[in-house]
Amino acid sequence: MLAVFVVAQQPDSLLKESVKYVISTDSTNLGRPDFGQNSTVGTPSTAVDTFKLDVTSIDISEDGVDEQIEYNSKDSMFFDIQNKQILLWGEATVKYQTMTIEAAHIVIDWENNTMYAEGREEGKEVIGKPKFAEKSTKFDSDRMTYNFKTQKGIIHQAITKQEGLNVVGQKTKFISGDPRDTTETDIIYSRNAIFTTCDLDHPHFGIRSRKQKVVPDKVVVIGPSNVEIAGIPTPLVLPFGFFPLKQGRRTGLIFPQNYQYNLTDGYGLDGVGWFFPINDYVNLKVTGSIYFRGTFGINAASQYRKNYKYNGRLNLGYFRRRSEIEGQSVFNPSYSLVWSHNQDTKAHPYQSFGGSVNVQTSNFRSQTENDAQSVLQSTLSSNLAYSYNFPGPFKLSTSFRHSQNTQTRKMTINFPDVNFQTETLYPFKNENRGGNKEKWYEKISFRYVGEARNTFTTTDTTLFSQQTIDEARYGVRHSVTPSMSFTVAKYFNVTPSVNYKEVWYFQSVDKTFDGTDLVIDTTIFINPEDSFDIQTTFDTLQYGKVNTDIVNGFQPFRQFNAGISVNTQLFGTMLFKKGFLRGLRHVAKPNISFNFSPDYTNPDWGYFKSVQTDLREDEETEYGIFEQGIYDKPSRSGRQMALSYGIQNIFEAKVFSKKDSTSKNIKLLRNLNVRGDYNFAADSLNFSQVRISGQTSFFNNITNFTFNMTYDPYDADSTRRNRINTFYYDNTGKYLRFVQSDFRLSTRLTVKKIRDFFKGKDTEADPTTVSNPNNQSRLNGDSDNTFGATLRDDGPPKDNSPAAKPSESLLDLFENFSINHNFAVTRSFINGIDTTRVSTHSIDMRGQLAVSENWNINVGNIGYDFLSKQVTYPSLGFSRDLHCWEMGVQWAPQRDAYAFYIRVKPGKLDFLSIPYNKGNAGSGFGGAANRFGGF
Repeated sequence: MLAVFVVAQQPDSLLKESVKYVISTDSTNLGRPDFGQNSTVGTPSTAVDTFKLDVTSIDISEDGVDEQIEYNSKDSMFFDIQNKQILLWGEATVKYQTMTIEAAHIVIDWENNTMYAEGREEGKEVIGKPKFAEKSTKFDSDRMTYNFKTQKGIIHQAITKQEGLNVVGQKTKFISGDPRDTTETDIIYSRNAIFTTCDLDHPHFGIRSRKQKVVPDKVVVIGPSNVEIAGIPTPLVLPFGFFPLKQGRRTGLIFPQNYQYNLTDGYGLDGVGWFFPINDYVNLKVTGSIYFRGTFGINAASQYRKNYKYNGRLNLGYFRRRSEIEGQSVFNPSYSLVWSHNQDTKAHPYQSFGGSVNVQTSNFRSQTENDAQSVLQSTLSSNLAYSYNFPGPFKLSTSFRHSQNTQTRKMTINFPDVNFQTETLYPFKNENRGGNKEKWYEKISFRYVGEARNTFTTTDTTLFSQQTIDEARYGVRHSVTPSMSFTVAKYFNVTPSVNYKEVWYFQSVDKTFDGTDLVIDTTIFINPEDSFDIQTTFDTLQYGKVNTDIVNGFQPFRQFNAGISVNTQLFGTMLFKKGFLRGLRHVAKPNISFNFSPDYTNPDWGYFKSVQTDLREDEETEYGIFEQGIYDKPSRSGRQMALSYGIQNIFEAKVFSKKDSTSKNIKLLRNLNVRGDYNFAADSLNFSQVRISGQTSFFNNITNFTFNMTYDPYDADSTRRNRINTFYYDNTGKYLRFVQSDFRLSTRLTVKKIRDFFKGKDTEADPTTVSNPNNQSRLNGDSDNTFGATLRDDGPPKDNSPAAKPSESLLDLFENFSINHNFAVTRSFINGIDTTRVSTHSIDMRGQLAVSENWNINVGNIGYDFLSKQVTYPSLGFSRDLHCWEMGVQWAPQRDAYAFYIRVKPGKLDFLSIPYNKGNAGSGFGGAANRFGGF
């Protein structure tokens, strides 16, 4: 039912004198309307007439709208029958089909099927500006008009947000597609509009054009335009523009990160490439850097993920640097492979595959990057493994392992490396024993481990050569380890052991002596006064040569040892009733063991041979035929019947705190170890050197202190290098002779440790690390970019990073900052002289300082080596957040490299950048260096 209430009101300042109707479609609300206590409608009995209207008898105009219009307002609602309008005041909302309009004031004209919306002035501000939403299209504007019938609208000063882009138009025409027809789309035409990623009403920058067309979620097309900064047009002119708006992953061009020029490489582009969303599980980004004089690089970065199965990333890099040597061009290629793969724990119950690979040649990262971590990193490693757990106590695994020293260029690769092993097996264990006590023989166990390995030892420059394959070493090792343990006299743990190993090698060493290979130095003297006076002298430098040959063929060797060990624990405690110190505790863990192994140098074993080395001597030098083996090698030490001893000590104290009237335990000395042995089978020097080591910490684990000392019960010769079979006590009256010692202090200071120190908390486990202070996405795949996003260097930290938050106190300023200090002293005999020297003394600092909300100082590394008296690769910089822009400077003085940039923040317009760079070897810093890492 439709109820119409006719209300006579006095004229007001906003509306002409007319008759107002209040209409309600609620059949339950047909009584008098409630106008409140301040109503001016006259007497309650005569001023309001109420009547019912049968809407079924009303003819609907063909010009009427197709669907119901929903509207409401917070303050008031007026119906102007004479002008055929509905006026809404205060947080007004109108909904029609999929369209919604919100504003402070809305007028609905049902005769013309139009709607007008605007804001309301309140002081110097305008509140309640119109907001328009149509499916995925949204506007903010000063005022607007919309036609319900034609579904077209005119918007003044419209601000449109489209997938990270903002279009601010002086006048905008909106054409809505039919929501019932999926083939029709909304279209937005703008005049004198600016296209930008800045979200302000008056953007800091943008691309200004007279005409623009926007198809929401699809594309933005602009005509002739130019870049505008701070409202000032620039000479950067674009004849046209085409910007895709499609959501989700999509293929597309990656604009260059930088435009380069230097004297060595000439002009160049950095980071230009293409992004490929291959499918729902894999994407690929290919970027490159190219210089007109020949230097170029290419990088392929891929991410993949399958839910509940696996995920990973792969980076392949190639860099070809051009340099000039004696006027000729020389090209030095380098490669990099970084791969990480992780299998979901739910993927398979028995098998797993995962790990990481990080291999480079020709110092790839040092050539292409300038940050401290890449330049100073001296080791690389890889570990990729597959394992399968068989039903029962068996496990098979195979792996690829790699280690590399970037300083010496030496590389070792183990592939394949196969391992088959059993769990610890108890062959005599009675599973049906019930409550009966376990017998001693039920504790006997054994374990088998079988290994097969192939090893390549090479340099990173000869990795792919035939020589590397020819010099591969391989072998197989079997080991069986029985064991058992039992207690004697309640306090002594006794553990007998027998170990057996068998190694299969397929290559052995054979050495022969060549007595005809003499090296003779010939000297010819010519008398300057008599040219016929010529004297010739000969000096033999080498008397023969030893040739080493590799003999192919199956050659096994076996080794075993047996022993027994006994250990226990002793406790000593002293308690005090008063004072700061309330107790002392000493824990001693003595152990003694006896081990036997045969003499593998015996010729019956066939593991050692001898060869002559000099024509002048008949004596031969012993060598092992397995000296190039990848596994164990037979010992040269002869038969061993050694009694080993040792004792581990721990010292603790209980202290009382008056502050909270509680006691706590502190470790005075975490461990103090003394160990040595006596060999019954040796014909001399039966006692070994005595080795003492210990470790403790200070200032609540901020500083760690370690020490090692070596003493000898035997005396030495005059050089103090060789032991003699005379007790030191017999010559000096002292039991032990000092050999050498070293002491080391290592301190790592962070804000967290400082706070925990003053709060009395344990700082032993400090998760704070500052490994990559510049938050870069490097080639090694340590970026945290989300799956499907482009892999790129996003520059300095964003506002949501901890380093970008303003500091509330002085300590907060250094929250992401660390100071590391290392100091080591060594004492030993050098050339027979008792010498004490400082072997290590260095300090370094790294981290980020958030000096304000928008300013950040980046300390990649600042260090000083007190021994060499030089700075260790300083790396400094700062960054400034400029709202929609960002600015930064980085400087690495030791490589004569620096970078300055001011650029639009990452987004669809981040190709607007002003870089100025200089890198090592003449390449642009931020050019080839930046694309492959950099700052």
